[in-house]
Amino acid sequence: MTQKHVLLVGGPGSELDKLDGLGVRYSMMQLPERASAHHRARAARYAVMDYRELDEVLALARDWHSADPFDAVASFTEYGLYPASQCARALGIPGDNLRAVELTRDKSKCRELLDRHGLSPVRHRLCENVEDARRFMRELGPAPVVLKPRDGGLSEGVCLAETELQLQERWEFTRRATQGPVLAEEFLVGPEFSVESLSLGGRHEIVAVTEKETTQLPRFVEVGHRIPARLDDASRTAIEELITDFLTLIDQKDGPVHTELRLTASGPRIVEAQTRVGGDQIWELCELVSGADLMTETFTALLGLPRPERRPTAPAAAIRFFAYEEVSVVGVDGIPQAESAPGVVRLDCRLGAGQTLGPLASSTDRQGYVLCTGENTGAAVARAERAHDLVRVEVAQFQEAAP
Repeated sequence: MTQKHVLLVGGPGSELDKLDGLGVRYSMMQLPERASAHHRARAARYAVMDYRELDEVLALARDWHSADPFDAVASFTEYGLYPASQCARALGIPGDNLRAVELTRDKSKCRELLDRHGLSPVRHRLCENVEDARRFMRELGPAPVVLKPRDGGLSEGVCLAETELQLQERWEFTRRATQGPVLAEEFLVGPEFSVESLSLGGRHEIVAVTEKETTQLPRFVEVGHRIPARLDDASRTAIEELITDFLTLIDQKDGPVHTELRLTASGPRIVEAQTRVGGDQIWELCELVSGADLMTETFTALLGLPRPERRPTAPAAAIRFFAYEEVSVVGVDGIPQAESAPGVVRLDCRLGAGQTLGPLASSTDRQGYVLCTGENTGAAVARAERAHDLVRVEVAQFQEAAP
């Protein structure tokens, strides 16, 4: 039997281990900043390129496919989702999830779709300039608004403006992160969660609900996650019903969706969604607790291979990020003690003496994490916090934090 062959568009590299586990070959298009000699050595073909340039991507995919045909196309990374679906469509092979990708990559389109169907209503406005945002804020009450790029990711440029006085400064912060209009939304009050789902053949499964911890307002950079979320039965049911309806509405076909929401006084409200696994190792937390390997199960569905058995290894898991900002790092100590602390699965610390850290403007500005398991969610969180604190970081402040 011929070995299966997958085209991957971008990704951090964790999906390659999944393909190795399945005995599947891969060819890969990768951004320059993520290029890896290790990944190149394992690939049938490897191109370092800006895969957001669709014409170049399609031309290369066709050339590769004619020489060594692909059985499917996949991507689990933010900006690879759209070109991957276009490749699948152009080559006529599994991996085409274009409608769901387009509706979730453009946050204003997603809001309009939800509004038309009366699902998870959130007041919003696509703004060309700060005056548009100011008028929207006044229409709300005035009330606080969240500013975000319409097609961004990684928490880049997402910021809260609580008053008109703040709006100009916060507008500029968001505007620097996007080339196009800014999406302004009403600020949703309530705890934040994400939902990890898996769709196979258009049938949807809610695999896990994740509790989230973010930086203090006005920014929304995530600093911790924990699974399973501690929810009452009514809240969990409302969340699962909302997300199932949402997945059907966007016509999600094969693969994972990571949906962020807030549990408000009026019920759950969707913040945004992406047709990929949750970043920040959420996919790994999910795998530890539920046994669901979202990437492997997506590959097996696309390739027609047997679905793997799910084997949970822990009742709960949590991750805590190193998230220092606007400081100079004088010294770092205690890493061996943290690595050997109870429940630690992995510690990744990229802090070192002599570093100068700017503002925590997006998730890429964090400096690593500690991932732990526990007998319940509270225990996993406590272990992650303890291991995080065992890493003693001496810092010197050098300026005020940015908004």
